[in-house]
Parts: sequence; structure tokens; C-alpha cells
Amino acid sequence: MLPPGVRPVHAVLELLLVLAGLGLVAAVVRHPHTVDAERVVLRTGFLGDVTLPRSAVRSVAPVVRTVPGRGPRAVPDETGTVACSVTGSLNVALHLDPPVRLDLGAAGVVDATTVYASADSWPAFATALRAAPQR
Repeated sequence: MLPPGVRPVHAVLELLLVLAGLGLVAAVVRHPHTVDAERVVLRTGFLGDVTLPRSAVRSVAPVVRTVPGRGPRAVPDETGTVACSVTGSLNVALHLDPPVRLDLGAAGVVDATTVYASADSWPAFATALRAAPQR
């Protein structure tokens, strides 16, 4: 029960919250991960993306993993491992050979051998990686 004088302010704050949520969903949905013959781009909406050369991706495997944080970030206590997702939940691991040097901004530069990501459908993501011809 809010006092009558506070109700308009509360309504505006609720509207801004709903719009921010819809904006986040739109940013992620409109910019999905892409796989082509030359590169794999893992996107996290406005949080940034990670571009990997397609030739460096050796395998992809399903995982159940949680890494704190959002966007592209180094995985604590795992050298050469990067997480790229909007949330902490990850379900795909891309194994790289040779390692790919990634600039993670404030987190520094990482020579990544494994990149964890979140995909809507692991089988569809794996199929896209297999279907994209390597050069």
C-alpha cells in the first residue's frame, strides 16, 4: 500500500524496469551467436562479444557450468579459460587449438584454450559448427 503521492513515481519506476528488461532481451535476441567459414562470434548483447577464428575451434561439448559475472570474462582459477554469456549459466564449451589471444578489457589479455558460452540449443550450435566449412 503506497501513499497516493508516491504512486505516480512508483508507476514510472516500474515502467522503466519493464523497458530495461525488454531492452536486454531485445539486445540478446537481435544479436545471436554466428558461425561461418572464417569465424565464430559469441555475442552477449550490449556486454560485448568474442570473435574466434573458425580454424582454431577444434571441438564443442555440452557442459553444465556457472561462472560469476556477465559478458566476456576470465574464469577464476582456470588459466586460459574465458566465459562469454549474459548470465552466469553456461552450457557449451569450445576447445581451441591453437590458443586464441583475447583482450577482455579491464580483465586483461588471455590466451584462451577453452571458451564457455551459453546457447539456446547445444545440438543446433554443434551442427552449425560442423556445417561451416573450415578454410
